[in-house]
Amino acid sequence: MAEIVLRSVCFDYSSAVPVFREPGITLALPQAAIALIGENGAGKTTLTKLLNGLLRPRTGSVVVAGTPVAERSVAQMAPVIGYAFQNPDDQLFERTVRDEVAFGPRVMGRPRETVQAAVDRALDLCGLAGQASTHPHDLVLAERKWVTIASALAADPPVVVLDEPTLGQDWAGRERLRALVRALGGQGRLVLVVTHDIDFVAQACDWTVVLTRGLVRYSGRTALAFADEGRMEEAGLELPAGTRLARALGADPAPVGDEAFAAWYRVRPA
Repeated sequence: MAEIVLRSVCFDYSSAVPVFREPGITLALPQAAIALIGENGAGKTTLTKLLNGLLRPRTGSVVVAGTPVAERSVAQMAPVIGYAFQNPDDQLFERTVRDEVAFGPRVMGRPRETVQAAVDRALDLCGLAGQASTHPHDLVLAERKWVTIASALAADPPVVVLDEPTLGQDWAGRERLRALVRALGGQGRLVLVVTHDIDFVAQACDWTVVLTRGLVRYSGRTALAFADEGRMEEAGLELPAGTRLARALGADPAPVGDEAFAAWYRVRPA
């Protein structure tokens, strides 16, 4: 079952700045860990803001987890779709990490005990249990990113959007993020990762959407997303490092992701 469905969606910031032109974007995305990739200006962030009603399409329809977005306000979409912004400082305003993470489920009117349990769970998932009493702006960038991710998860929405989540993350943070994205996708949620980090896509996402100049050039399994190198060049993207290395060593087709590369390397012809 598709959790996100866009049908003939057109959007313009102005007549001089069209993003999604006629006949518009038509796209169906399943419950999975999904990457949304493309060059700067391709329409990635615009698409995500159409999902929660921050932007409204000129034509077409957007349905998220069975909810027609046109019939809901941004506040009404909050239980349906959690959103972690690219710049955490655009999102953080409470005095403690706990209050920040609790804000969403609290204003939704959920019982106090339910909110507390949800916040504890989100803090644990995001490695923030020891920072619950800290002011968010006393944290480094990578930790502030994790606060916004925890905030997106605390309301337990069926759809989560993570905009450039690997920004500022070290290796340990990337590994925690990879495990979290894969776990959420495996639990029947749709996790939409908007990113330029192609190596993270290869490691964490089962499904990939490639946007180029407002057009969907590919939507399908990540293992096949990088088969067409010309498509990646058109989108201003490189192949994942392991895929490039495997191609250089003669792999055809080349594996995608570290695990696939390791499996290929063990049995490659001498």
